[in-house]
Amino acid sequence: MLAPRWRKVIRDLRAAPTRTALVTLSIAVGVFAFGVILTTRAVIGRELQRSFLAIEPASATITTTAFDDDLVAAVERLPEVAVAEGRRVVPARIRIGPDRWEDALITVLPDDGIRRIGIVRPQAGAWPPPDRAILVERASLARARMVIGETVVVELPGVGERAMPVAGTIHDLSTPLAILTAQTFIYMTEDTLRWLGGPAGYNQLHLIVNGDRRDAAQIRAMARAVEQLLERSGHPIIQTYVPPPLQHPAEALLPVITVLMLIVGMLALIASSFLSINTISAILNQQTRQLGVMAAIGAGPRALAAMYMVTAALFGLLALALAVPAALLATQAFAGFLSGQLNIDLPWPLFSGEILLLQIVAGLAVPVLTALWPIRSALRRPVRVLLSGETAPPPPPFAVTLLTRALGHVLRRPTLLALRNAFRQRARLARTLIALALGGSVLITVMTQRTSLFATLEASLAGQNYDLEVQLARSYRVERVAPLIASLPAVTHLESTRRAPAFPVRPDGTDGEELLLRALPADTAFFHPRIAAGRWLAGPGAREVVFSTNIRSKEPYLQVGDWVTLSINGNESQWRLVGLIEVFTPPTMPAQAYVDLTAFTAEQGGVGRTDTLRVATIGHDPASHAAAAAAIEQRLTAYGIDLRLIRTMSDERRILEERFNLATGAISIMALIIGAVGALGLTGTLSINVLERTREIGILRAIGASDDAIRELVVTEGLTIALLAWVAGVILSIPMSYALAYNFGMALLNIPLIWTYSFPAIWMWLGVVIIFALLSSVLPARAATRIAVREALAYE
Repeated sequence: MLAPRWRKVIRDLRAAPTRTALVTLSIAVGVFAFGVILTTRAVIGRELQRSFLAIEPASATITTTAFDDDLVAAVERLPEVAVAEGRRVVPARIRIGPDRWEDALITVLPDDGIRRIGIVRPQAGAWPPPDRAILVERASLARARMVIGETVVVELPGVGERAMPVAGTIHDLSTPLAILTAQTFIYMTEDTLRWLGGPAGYNQLHLIVNGDRRDAAQIRAMARAVEQLLERSGHPIIQTYVPPPLQHPAEALLPVITVLMLIVGMLALIASSFLSINTISAILNQQTRQLGVMAAIGAGPRALAAMYMVTAALFGLLALALAVPAALLATQAFAGFLSGQLNIDLPWPLFSGEILLLQIVAGLAVPVLTALWPIRSALRRPVRVLLSGETAPPPPPFAVTLLTRALGHVLRRPTLLALRNAFRQRARLARTLIALALGGSVLITVMTQRTSLFATLEASLAGQNYDLEVQLARSYRVERVAPLIASLPAVTHLESTRRAPAFPVRPDGTDGEELLLRALPADTAFFHPRIAAGRWLAGPGAREVVFSTNIRSKEPYLQVGDWVTLSINGNESQWRLVGLIEVFTPPTMPAQAYVDLTAFTAEQGGVGRTDTLRVATIGHDPASHAAAAAAIEQRLTAYGIDLRLIRTMSDERRILEERFNLATGAISIMALIIGAVGALGLTGTLSINVLERTREIGILRAIGASDDAIRELVVTEGLTIALLAWVAGVILSIPMSYALAYNFGMALLNIPLIWTYSFPAIWMWLGVVIIFALLSSVLPARAATRIAVREALAYE
């Protein structure tokens, strides 16, 4: 048999279903957002690591000249090596449309498709790789909009092209993210590569260390032992690459996103707690006389506090019943979006025991803890005051009183009353404004972030005063190639450059990650980068190098002014680091290096030769770029010039935009979540205000107020609160968006974004908040007009 106090708790829940629903939803939406964001954060990090470890990633990769299985077996017999595997990787290009070529990388798979290092798994279509057909990594297939069964053209530079069917897809988690590299990863057998005209044998040695796979020093020692064996066997080392041990490349991108997710999840929970305080305070205000009666007949403060804390806990249980299942479903969708960008598979259902426990604790603790303050405030009143039912709020601020008096001859009375009513419960108003303003500030911040990204992108591209980059399959004499392109009607001028594989040699003698080295005239008219530190190249013949800023994350020991040893085409030489430039590329992408063309040819040879030309055209739009690229390819092919790739600035812009879909998409989804919290808070506040003013509405109707006047009263109050939230959101968004632009840029690009405040976002937020206000006012206004005068006057 339940005690009377607990029967009252249950009766209160059942007697006021609207109020119960409001409190439940207020708590549920915060717990829901908290659970979705934190579960996604935990699951993505866990599954990315688990999936990457499952493919047996390489501890180190050594690139050398062609070798066979005998050398692989000799390497595997070294005590430092647990597993060694040879692999052939060949650059290519693939045509996936009438005039659209994509950069591609061919990887040779064994005839049975089984690799011991960097395990690949079939996804759809044929398996193992069929003869004279290709398999495509699944993320590349989706990005290039190809379908299984279609025929594409694959071309090896300087060899020729063949039409080949796409026979199926595989999942290769050892490849970089397709959205970052803008490459298509394709796979075939060795026989198919030979049929295509490619080389035989291996050119890469993939290694797993025999020992602690997380010990970078032990891995480097293994790599040195293998290098010595290869050199004794007559195979010069082209590159030795030791990645961060057992770390997927995408893990470098996750910290900034997961930190943002954590912040937004906590903000959603905090906003939810404000809404919970509002509703529980309203319950206590409504039951002031009941509190007085119970206190008068002997109920102590502890017993009364326990009763209302149990009420709050029951609200939390109801909220958990809504929030937990909904969060599980929403997490699958949100995490599915992120996993698609990261190219990993997720289990079903997504579940994290720790986060579920946190959700339960939050669902119970938020309403109970937020109830403590209003319960304490209510129980500190004397019994006499409680019995009198005195809960009148303080009068509106003096400024509001002056404003309503000044507008008294302009506005109608319901409008003036609504303005004053909005400020009657100041604490409740403040909590509602915080919840709604947080949603608005996040929305504006997200749009400002996107605007800043594009502003930084445009600033980066503005320094590149050319429209196309023509990469040749090998070097040619400049006087043979340049006139062929320059004579085309669409071409205004061009510039010859050179490119080469290069690697920084670290102080311990090991090679760093590959650089994208470009040799160009120091006084180039086509490239005017933004200098982040130091200066640009001094002039012709100077042995100087300029790096992109993401070299900081790869070789942190380098400082402007240092002499740097670069291994270029296998030859080591010294160059002075004179500057760092801002480049719109993630830290995971290879760093870019620029040297003077005269100094480069003096060191490497090849005076008067080129393998890359930068071209300026008459038109600068995508259609003009595509037409010029087609004309250049046709002209060079007709004269026997082998192409590697033609990339237009339109392609470059599209690729750079694709790279940040992951981050901007995740932030946008989080903005919607926290915006929903604010919208619900506005609905709850207006509903509570209508309930508390039921008797007041009855009096207004008794003296002749029409339904339209009552609706105007509620809607105007909602619009007043919404406009205040709009102003607060705009003000809060300024420091928030600036901080995000700086930290986001440093984390993802090694440069702060060019903060460009999104003024259209202000007006969008105004439109959104007005819509929120109107929608949030519908139910309270309808409820206000449906109250009978007799019932309203008798309402307690």
